[in-house]
Amino acid sequence: MILIDDVLNTGKTLMHAAAYLTSMQIAGMKTISLIDRRHRSFPIKADWAGLTLSTTLQEHISVKITSGKYEVFLV
Repeated sequence: MILIDDVLNTGKTLMHAAAYLTSMQIAGMKTISLIDRRHRSFPIKADWAGLTLSTTLQEHISVKITSGKYEVFLV
């Protein structure tokens, strides 16, 4: 099973999704994040990350995918 998150910030969304999938007794799971902000509040990490950004908690990440082109904005 591969679990994908667009922007990994506190880890809350990824943690809850992983807990739900783990309850289904899957054989294994790997996690992927397009953007990893590293502001963990939950004990989970991405096995692979497309981009790691150091940000403040007040900043936001916006990802835009158009015609196969990826754009990441720090707002």
